[in-house]
Amino acid sequence: MKESVRLARRFAIAASLAGLTAGAAQAGSTYGGKVTLPAEVHWGGAVLPAGEYTLAMDTIAGPLMVVDSSGRTRVLVYAVPDVANTTQPTAILITRDGAQRTVRSLNCPSWGRKLVFKPFTRAERDLMARGDQLETIPVRMASR
Repeated sequence: MKESVRLARRFAIAASLAGLTAGAAQAGSTYGGKVTLPAEVHWGGAVLPAGEYTLAMDTIAGPLMVVDSSGRTRVLVYAVPDVANTTQPTAILITRDGAQRTVRSLNCPSWGRKLVFKPFTRAERDLMARGDQLETIPVRMASR
């Protein structure tokens, strides 16, 4: 337990430091894209208002930076990598619980990865089968 708390603290410090260098990292990112969020969403520990965002990662295993249109890093999120669903487009999956929207994953076949930010519980998977509480938002991939 102490080790997980220690790891969480190190993780928070690293995330803070990475936020300070977001501009430089965004410019040289290997993986990137743009997304327009049509409504406010919860993503990691942040609440992002509707608007245009840039997504950037230096490595496929690194944190994903979500940068707003003014160039400010709004959130730095780590994800659990999964195999991309190649039959689905590059998109962010958002769940709705009443008025609250939460980013759950980013499917990115061109990267060969699906990044899971908040895994589904068993009850949520049952609700997901209905499909009425899910939204997919397309992501435009950056060209290099």
